[in-house]
Amino acid sequence: MPHYWAKFKTVDSAVFRFDTRIYLHSIDKPADNDATVGCVIGKNPGSALGEIGRRRLAPIALSGDKFLPTVRAIVSKAYLAAELPLPERGYIQVLNLFYLCNRHLVEAKRSYAAVQRPPRCPAEKLSFPWAWYVWGGTDRTLDPLKKRFRRRKDGSAFFMTTAYPA
Repeated sequence: MPHYWAKFKTVDSAVFRFDTRIYLHSIDKPADNDATVGCVIGKNPGSALGEIGRRRLAPIALSGDKFLPTVRAIVSKAYLAAELPLPERGYIQVLNLFYLCNRHLVEAKRSYAAVQRPPRCPAEKLSFPWAWYVWGGTDRTLDPLKKRFRRRKDGSAFFMTTAYPA
């Protein structure tokens, strides 16, 4: 049973990933009443993909992408260090500066710029108990996209320039 779920959609011939969830326990199927424990905000989805065009959340094929498992491991260790049980159907919501899937950030930024109306994830409208910002340092192209996240009203916010070794 997978830990990683999302919705995938093609827009202007580019694949976008939305409502990405990192479940702390593996599950057979996401439910509407699953609990969000917090969110992580990155640059863009990397190479992890799933079934495109499906209305419901689909399992993600990691394809060597280490970001999602690293976030899961760090949050799981935090629960362990705090001597708290992992919430049974708890998950971490993944938000991004932009949602175009591409392992290579330079290519992703170029492709994103070519999309007429790049979509955003509806989960951006939600508030979370905590928000972990992992979008890295200054970047001329990405910095304008960070503005919408600086106004968030989450419980706590913390920053880390990288979630895993480059």
